[in-house]
Amino acid sequence: PPHTTTYQNPPFNTHAFFNELEKTFPKQTARSLMRATRALLVDRIGKVKRDGLTYKDLDNQAYLFRAALSEMRTEMTTRSRAETAAIRAQSASLRREVDSLGARLKESVDGLKHEIQMDVDSRKNEEKGATKMVDLEIEALLNKSLVTLYDLRSDIEEVKWDNMRKSVATLTAFVLVIVVAMELRSQPEKPSTPPVASVSHTPHNPFHVEGSEETGSVT
Repeated sequence: PPHTTTYQNPPFNTHAFFNELEKTFPKQTARSLMRATRALLVDRIGKVKRDGLTYKDLDNQAYLFRAALSEMRTEMTTRSRAETAAIRAQSASLRREVDSLGARLKESVDGLKHEIQMDVDSRKNEEKGATKMVDLEIEALLNKSLVTLYDLRSDIEEVKWDNMRKSVATLTAFVLVIVVAMELRSQPEKPSTPPVASVSHTPHNPFHVEGSEETGSVT
């Protein structure tokens, strides 16, 4: 609690101070110095009373400061506890929201993975079907090409045999022509005979073949 004592002026014995001054200075001078000193002391004490703080004031100010500090500490403690509780509540709420968001995000990711897997499987099946169709088309085209190739080969063989037969026939005809030409060229020319005036009657030979003489002569 604050002190209740009042301020007391410091003691100043003017008579003793005047006697000491009178030992050194004349009486009138000592009295003037004593009065001046007393006036200066009164002025300084008044100034101290006006501007300065007494021990009681300092003690009161310290008590008020300690009380305000204690009140501030209590208020800060209460406020910090309230803020801590609010932060904890917000943290718990945020944690619950994060957990809920994590669960929803996991469900969404799982669903997205399932959809992606289904799309991938469907795409694979479509690709397999398309590849199978392409393989079938290629196989059909290959079979058709083979059939066409076989037909073309048969046609080529037929044309080749026809050409060969034609070539053999042409060559045979050419050889025959050459042989005939050589035969005709190798026959001697008949001598010119004078005209016969009378034709002798010769017996008819039934086995006589016209041109036998020429043949015999040729041979």
